[in-house]
Amino acid sequence: MNYLTDEQVVQLAPDASSLKAGRDLSQERKWLNFQSNERVLWGELQGSGKNPYQTQVDLNNTAFKCSCPSRKFPCKHGLGLLFLVAQKEGQIPSTIEEPLWVSDWMNKRSAKTHKVEESTEAVSPETIAAQAEKQAQAKAKRQEERYLKVQNGIAELELWLKDLVQAGLLTIPQKGIPYFERMAARLVDSQATGLAGLVKSFNKLDFVKNDDWQKKALEIISKIYLLIESFNRLDQLPPLVQEEVKARIGWNIQTKDLLDREDIDTIKDHWLVLGRQTTIEEGLTMQKNWLWGLKSQKKALVLNFSFGGMAIETPILPGTIAHANLAFYPSHTPLRATVKDYISTVDYLPEAISGSNSWDDVHTKAVDILAQNPWIDTVPMLIEQVRVVFHQGKYYLQDANETIVMIDAAVNQEQIWKLLAITGGNAVSLMVLYQFDSVIPLGIVQNYDYLLLD
Repeated sequence: MNYLTDEQVVQLAPDASSLKAGRDLSQERKWLNFQSNERVLWGELQGSGKNPYQTQVDLNNTAFKCSCPSRKFPCKHGLGLLFLVAQKEGQIPSTIEEPLWVSDWMNKRSAKTHKVEESTEAVSPETIAAQAEKQAQAKAKRQEERYLKVQNGIAELELWLKDLVQAGLLTIPQKGIPYFERMAARLVDSQATGLAGLVKSFNKLDFVKNDDWQKKALEIISKIYLLIESFNRLDQLPPLVQEEVKARIGWNIQTKDLLDREDIDTIKDHWLVLGRQTTIEEGLTMQKNWLWGLKSQKKALVLNFSFGGMAIETPILPGTIAHANLAFYPSHTPLRATVKDYISTVDYLPEAISGSNSWDDVHTKAVDILAQNPWIDTVPMLIEQVRVVFHQGKYYLQDANETIVMIDAAVNQEQIWKLLAITGGNAVSLMVLYQFDSVIPLGIVQNYDYLLLD
């Protein structure tokens, strides 16, 4: 019989309390009966209820079952039964016959094990090919079903958007939050979550304090309409543009599927983790990590998600230099990536970084990117020799030509004070997120070092 040793039983205990309770129950006088045979050990123990607890242990493929209400696995009764066996050195009553409640459980386990063994037996190449074909057909069918769902959602969105424009921009503040939330919810049901997010952005407009909300509303409308038109002509677009459009709509590639593909772009580099933005909406936490490849000069955005407050585990930390291999999602302007292989963290910048020497140069580079991908609204940039200035109640970054760009209103006041305290009002090289009409400072680049501001 394959009895476990006392030390092996200890390793099975879920926690200290279960271990102690199991040892307490290993006293023979506490059990009404206990028996075993070549495959199973079982016993009955009177608990607080009317009927005794029925405990059983599969000896060949260690597994437990008990009729007690405990949520711990294995429970203290299963551990107690094993401790009893270990302490008696296997000298317990043995019988071939099993109670019905024991034989039923063991026969089901044996049938399942036999089924698994049959499924792992060698199969012919023809069978493998047929299975692969069947899986491919099932995948194609799922893709077609999703396409139809997205298509129906976009058709409804197009009518909704035309009604919104026909009514005029000045009617938007009167619509109220539920008006946009309902449309967003229908898009989520249609599996077009990216479009749903764009529709929700109407509710983030400040109609009171922001004088140019009409401009921002028109930008949202333009992006939505361009996505609608692009989807309606999807088969006429180049393959990589198709991938970008689908991703913007919310038709994303799963990370596992991405890493399994052989045609994806991968770049191994020392990646400076510029900063992180975290948002929480309806229980979903989204983490944006902005990276800069020191040799490749490639910019990257690594997204992580969690739901219900679960922690996000990621090897990349803001302000560090990660030696890693990134895999980029397919696009004609690849930006979003995932960490394929993480190698190490470097203590200092192994490469010198040079950036733009004026806001005009930054703007020109950003416009070039925007011309290729009109849905990109944030670009990480390095601007040299800029200082913080204060004008008419707002903070700006001023370049060597005295051109200023406003620091985004969403930037924490303490972050600006930290920048002022470090620089003393002097000009520095600064990593920023450029948003065309404002910037978000991320960190200072100085003497092969990077100082994170957040």
